Amino acid sequence: MSIFGKKTEKKRQASTPPSPKQSPPSSHTLQPPLVPVTPAASRRRSYLSAGCELVGDFMGEGSFECSGSFDGKIDISGDVIIGQSGTAEAELKARSINIDGRLHGDATGTEKVQVGASGHVEGNLRAPAVQFIEGAFFEGNVEMRRPEHVGSEGNSTSNGEAAGEPSGEESTNDVVSDDSR
Repeated sequence: MSIFGKKTEKKRQASTPPSPKQSPPSSHTLQPPLVPVTPAASRRRSYLSAGCELVGDFMGEGSFECSGSFDGKIDISGDVIIGQSGTAEAELKARSINIDGRLHGDATGTEKVQVGASGHVEGNLRAPAVQFIEGAFFEGNVEMRRPEHVGSEGNSTSNGEAAGEPSGEESTNDVVSDDSR
């Protein structure tokens, strides 16, 4: 019996690797400096999921994506996205606005407003760049101005007149579009 016991003991010793010697932690170990991480405003995004309803005013930093139903006012620094299942009875103000759902109200983008192919807008759009994707429905007014003038009330520009327009008249166009033919 001692023969078998010795072989088993030798197998255990051979299969178990020797444990490395642990040295106590050194006070000279370099560690990276701790830097507080705060997400950039453009990375912050709030969601209103499909099946949810929100009534009120929504203001702040970051972006907002609506796939549910919103009734009120949105004024944020980032982007607003009204998804295909989203509906908004609202006044929107944001850097850029993308409407693939339904909007009844006005939208002001400091950079751009886009109405997607499935978008349905009844209201006024104001931005330096406004884009309608084929299939979009739009009824209202469009106002396009240079970026420094979007969102400002009145008609003043750096020289007192909008380029190519008489002083005191607003640059709006009545547009009705329906590609449901």
